[in-house]
Formats: sequence, structure tokens, C-alpha cells
Amino acid sequence: DGMEDTLPLLRAVIRECHRFLLAHPDPSAVYTSPGSGHASRSPDTLTPTEERLRRDWPPESLDTRLRSSRLHTSAQKSLDPPTTFHAIFGTALYLMGSIISQEPALALPDEPSTASTYWLGALDVFETGESLSSMLASGASIQDDWRMYVSWGRTLVSLAEEKIAHSLRTSPSSSSSPPAMPKSPFHAIAAARPPVTRRMSLYSASAHDVMILAMDQLSRGIFHMPHPQYSATHNPSALHLNHLSAPPSMDAPGFRRHRSFSPPASSMGSSTLEFSRPRELFTVATEVLSVAERLASAAHREHWAMQADSVFNQMKMEADMVEWRMAVNAARGRCWLVIGEARAEDMEDALERGDVSVLESIEADEARDALAMAVTFLERAKGSATSRPHPDREDLPTLVRPSPSLGRQLSLIVRLVQLAEALLTLANLTVDENAREELYARAQTEGGDTLALELDPPSTAFPAAISSIGTTAAKLAACTTPVEASPSLLFATGLLSGAEPLGVKREPR
Repeated sequence: DGMEDTLPLLRAVIRECHRFLLAHPDPSAVYTSPGSGHASRSPDTLTPTEERLRRDWPPESLDTRLRSSRLHTSAQKSLDPPTTFHAIFGTALYLMGSIISQEPALALPDEPSTASTYWLGALDVFETGESLSSMLASGASIQDDWRMYVSWGRTLVSLAEEKIAHSLRTSPSSSSSPPAMPKSPFHAIAAARPPVTRRMSLYSASAHDVMILAMDQLSRGIFHMPHPQYSATHNPSALHLNHLSAPPSMDAPGFRRHRSFSPPASSMGSSTLEFSRPRELFTVATEVLSVAERLASAAHREHWAMQADSVFNQMKMEADMVEWRMAVNAARGRCWLVIGEARAEDMEDALERGDVSVLESIEADEARDALAMAVTFLERAKGSATSRPHPDREDLPTLVRPSPSLGRQLSLIVRLVQLAEALLTLANLTVDENAREELYARAQTEGGDTLALELDPPSTAFPAAISSIGTTAAKLAACTTPVEASPSLLFATGLLSGAEPLGVKREPR
């Protein structure tokens, strides 16, 4: 229902942006002051002598001009950055593509039914906005637009995820992309984009390469993102921001893979009333982690999980940790679980051959340390989930307002899946038999009687099973009502149905 309500709004934004682009081929000129540039540095400009100053500008007139100048300067400072149009247009295309990626049937007959078309169009809009021909021609400095950078980075993350899941079947270069209809917004976008764009290199790039490009933009956005807690004097972009600091409890365990469809603060202009830096950081890090979990290379999974953890770690300086404690601890536990399993992957072959000497290596120590970190964070998250119910907060937008029932079900998934998985993997890498048996017992306690264990390393079915569990959990995280979040979704994980989702068994000794 949320998608169907959001789509007409996004279509309206895209339609109006298309009309605006046809009327203003260089939209940045609308946001650029006609007098901007370096006119004051012209050699023809001479400073009047004191005599001419008193003659031509009497004291009364001078005071009036100074007051007028201050008002003009104040008005200039309150203007949106020149890339405002591109940020809005590109973000709308990004969100549209995110919806179509999940429900292609929602596309109208005259609309593209592939998400990559919208995402590549968004990249063209962002890159066109960055070129800013009117600003570059005037020689004025360009104000950094954190909203555009964040949306730009999230679009690239979506393309990286698309490469992992389906791989792009058509080249995103301008020479091989299917031509757009003349009256289509994509035709106007193609006409306005630079002759050579970065999108031309995306087809041959790996998901890891695309993530590097994404992190460049996300880092720019995070760096320039306003800090509402700072004074407006030192942080002009935080003016008029009424920050919303409560975490999205439905995303708290960090399972949500699908995109949020409620238009984010980054697409609502500088005067948005619901900007939240912690929420922006949490969203960015969660999406990066979702891609990290699915990369084929263990080294790449470790790298991007650490990148996501570094962003989650920033939140302890940005947010009220009383409200965000469960969400951040669960997400960081998920990061360290990916890191630990990636480090342990190289030892699996040796352990399967019975070579336990690898457990004495430095790599094994690093894997155990990462898994121990995962256990610590996940136990903290479980404690926060069970000690305090999630309130149905009235100050949250409808699309992210959790229900108590949904919060309990998500907490159950955290307890049964991630913590049990971390304990099981740590046990398989533990040398001391007593410590190993203790970890197995804890894993079985957390996972329930249906959790199958073994003393050998997890089989190759283990990652696939966990991926399936994560996909089902993502569907649960996308629900907004207790009815949608039915117990059948929990049973589908295999943990409550008596199946053996981990693909391993504990052999009797």
C-alpha cells in the first residue's frame, strides 16, 4: 500500500521536473545570483576616495545602502544551492527505481519496467548538476549539496546490489542504451548530460568498483551534512531543521534490504522539518552493509562491512544512544558477524581436511576477535529489545512507525538468527574443547531446539541458508502492521519450523 501511495507523488515530481528542464535547460541558473562571480575583482573597479564617498553617498544614504546590502546578503545566504533541482529530480528517479526493482508490475505501460533505467537516469542528473555550466562560467564557488551527494551514493549502491543480484544485461553507456521517447523525461536528461559521463564505465565495473564510487559520494554527503546540535552561526545549513532523533524501530535489527520509499529529508529541500542526521547515517550504513553481505569475495565483504561499521560507530556522537541503542548494537553486531565469517572463510578448506593447526594462526585470532565483537553487540541488542518495549511513537512518519508486535518479532529474529550464527561460527573456530562446548550450548539456547550443530566448520550450504533467512527477514522488516508481519514469515526462516537452515549437524561424540 505504501508503494502505491508513493508512486503517484514520485510521478508528479518527475513530471514537473521534466517540464522545468524543458523550460530551463540549465536549471542551476535559476538558483544562481545574476551578480555572482568575480566582478568585484575587475581592474576597472576603483575604490572611491574619501572625498567622493562623502559627496556621492551622504551618511544617511550610506546607512540605507548598508542596511539594504545586509538584507540582500542575508537573502542570498538563505537561497538553496544551485544543485537543488538536480538533487530533487535525481532523488525522485532513485526512489522510483527502488520501487520498480521490487514491483516491476507497478510501472505504467509507457514507463520503463527496469530499475536500472531510473538509477542510470538519476546518475546522469547528478553528474549534470555537478557540472553546473552557469556557475562554472561565472567563476563563483559552488556550494556543496550534501543531499545530492547522499542520493548519488545511494543510487550507486543500488546499482552495485543490482549487479550482484541480476547483473546489468544492457550496457549503461549512452551508445548502447535504448533510445528514449522524445517526450520522455529520459530524453531530456540525455540531451542535457555531458558528452562523456562516468556511467560509461559502470558496465565493465564490478560491484566492488561501483561501491568505491558510491562511498566517494556518500563520504562527501556525510562530511557536508548539517549538525543540528551545532549553532546556526557555524552551521548555516542546519537552519530551520527540526531534527527527528528517534530510530526506525522496524529497521532496528538491521535486516532491511529494500529501500525506504517515504521521500527522505535529502529530497525535501533545506527547510525540511524532519531532517535527522542519525537516521541518514543509519540508512546509508545499512544499505552499504546489505551489499557487503552479498559480495562473492571474502576480502570485499570484510572491507565493506568495516566501512558500514565505521558509519554506525559515528552515531554514538550524533544520536541519543538511549533511543538508538538497540538499532546500532544490532547493526554493528551484524557488521562484525560478516567480518568474522569473511576472515574465517580461508580456513574452511583446511579444517575440512582435518588440519586444526590453522586455528593457531593470526588469521584465526582475528576471526575469533571479530566474532566475539559480533556476539557482544548482538547480546547488547537482545538485552535492549527485551528490557524495554518499542513505543508506537506518534512523532514518526506513518511509513516508519513501528508496532509493538512487529518490534517483538524482529527482536526474535535477532535472537534466533544472528546471535546463534555468531556463537556457532565462533565455536567452530575455538581450540579449547570446554570453551567450544560452552559456545555450542549458548548457540543452541539462542537458536532453540531446532538449531542443528556440528563440531566441524559450517558447510557450503551455510551462507546460502543465511542469505535466504536474511531475505525473509527483509520482507518482515518491510511490513508496517502486525497483520502483515505474520508468524508465517518467521516460520519461513526455518528456525521455528523444525528445519535445519544452517545446513550443519552436530555429530555425536
